[in-house]
Amino acid sequence: MEVVDETPAPARAPVPSAGSDGFVELVNSARAGAGSPPVSADPRLTSAARDHAAAMAAAGGLSVETRDGVSVHQRVVCAGYAYLTVGEHLVSGPRTPADFVAYCLRTERTRRTLHDAAFTHVGWGYVIGGPSGDTYWTALWAVPLTPAGLARTTADVVGLTNRERTRAGLRPLAADPRLTAAAQAHSADMVARDFYSHTDPDGGRPWDRAAAAGSAQRTIGENIACGQRSPADVVEGWMNSPGHRANILKPEFTHIGVGLAGGGRAGTYWTQLFGG
Repeated sequence: MEVVDETPAPARAPVPSAGSDGFVELVNSARAGAGSPPVSADPRLTSAARDHAAAMAAAGGLSVETRDGVSVHQRVVCAGYAYLTVGEHLVSGPRTPADFVAYCLRTERTRRTLHDAAFTHVGWGYVIGGPSGDTYWTALWAVPLTPAGLARTTADVVGLTNRERTRAGLRPLAADPRLTAAAQAHSADMVARDFYSHTDPDGGRPWDRAAAAGSAQRTIGENIACGQRSPADVVEGWMNSPGHRANILKPEFTHIGVGLAGGGRAGTYWTQLFGG
């Protein structure tokens, strides 16, 4: 028996271009009111946003990962946009760009993302679909990945980590290029092979990765985290977890490497690799 899917396809609005529907102008007006610099439209982010909005409309619900098993963050990377940090609004209901921006300005949580001064690029998409015929929106806000930006972000993690050690009366950790290479490789691997663990799919452990990177440190420890959007958020999360806090404050550790990769289901994957 042949089964025919008679569910109507989501109705797609025309693909927006910079300024075509007033979205960017409305966003930048709201950002200017908060003292934040303007963002510019990026076609890769817009493509990813439209694809995700269409997937949500087809499913009739809002979700970071849609029923096709693809997360909004994976769509961004697949569209060719490598990011240092990303934020998203997933919303249903607003019919126009003006309605969408007004919605985002209503609460502190959604307003914070819209106003975030760090973001430099935006992409957006909206599709009508689902059982109720709602309009499903995805707006993506991002900072592109650059070597300088990555170095600055990981250095901030080292600085915040050493601040916690100083408060505890411990000596600061020295940044180690070999541990940094191993930590960065592990974060990138978690994104690429879609896992989140201290043990990689081949059975490699933190000390294996450190040794493979050429580290001669005798004692190795590792913290990982996913989903946090800033150095402050990730270090705070580690300090609020007894096991991770113990690594940060272990007197025997003398060196550190930090890695960060964007993408995957969680959006950001962080690694701290300690040596002593």
